[in-house]
Amino acid sequence: MGRFYREAVASLNRYSSGWAGYVWCYGGGYCAVDERGRFRTNKEQTATPYAPAVAGTVRSDTYDAGTRTYRLAYRASVRPGVTELSLPPSSRGWRLSVTGPARVLGDGTRGGRPVVVARPGSEVVVTVREAGPYGRTDHP
Repeated sequence: MGRFYREAVASLNRYSSGWAGYVWCYGGGYCAVDERGRFRTNKEQTATPYAPAVAGTVRSDTYDAGTRTYRLAYRASVRPGVTELSLPPSSRGWRLSVTGPARVLGDGTRGGRPVVVARPGSEVVVTVREAGPYGRTDHP
């Protein structure tokens, strides 16, 4: 079943823009989490980082389930704005890095909604990695 989820999420990321596979509820048949708020088996694979709003033109938007790494590359718009990130809860924590003239505002280490502010017109790459056994987080 784990392989099914990995392949389904990879396919949805390749061929769609935004999707939801489960009702976010506590307990019951199609819920992503149980009554205590813990992900059901393999459902954690369906909760990935993404950018609901990008202040610019997206160059690439990828997620690697094997390394639990999200990467967003974009050219910031000429008008000032913020790029919003949505990070699912993680007991391992998230590591955020930005290249280009930009900075991250807000704490997304355990999940949440940090934002990226970039210099207008600049090229920016945002990388979000989950800490833990999915890969090293001590280097980019």
